Amino acid sequence: MDTIKYNTRLKASGDEYRKIVFWNRFIRNPIETVLSLVPVAIAIALMVMGFFNMYLGVIYAACFAYPVYIFVFQFRSAVGYHLKHRDPSEDAPCTITLMDTGIMAEIPDFQITHTYQWNSFTTIYRKMGYYMFFEGSKMTVMLRIADMDTEQQTAAPVIIKKYVNQNICKILF
Repeated sequence: MDTIKYNTRLKASGDEYRKIVFWNRFIRNPIETVLSLVPVAIAIALMVMGFFNMYLGVIYAACFAYPVYIFVFQFRSAVGYHLKHRDPSEDAPCTITLMDTGIMAEIPDFQITHTYQWNSFTTIYRKMGYYMFFEGSKMTVMLRIADMDTEQQTAAPVIIKKYVNQNICKILF
């Protein structure tokens, strides 16, 4: 099978979207996670070394509250805002075609066709029920595996590995 064609949606939504964005933001790119936990580590180190008074107690409380703010409030707010204001075509039914020239996404309700060339991808992951295609740090295509039939699920990784330039693209599945 050299071509796969199936119906799906262009991007994840709801809880699937939240999980994928959380993974992308805090696990795949751990810089933000590390930077938000550094103040906690410093506060713990200073407390263990005996530096504690009322003034420092307030600073320590702020250091401990910062990651909670980042992980809970700021992240949830950003994801909710994006889901509410994103392009409606991302949630519309579409037809995805994997072929030798690339991936084509046709969204008939909006009369939109996106074509993604195999040689433009730099990293491909298989996580959380999706193939996620990145161009640098930007996720450009998501293929929902559950929407493929069994034969397509078997053929998809073969087609991806066959057509992607593995000299410039890291395949992680």
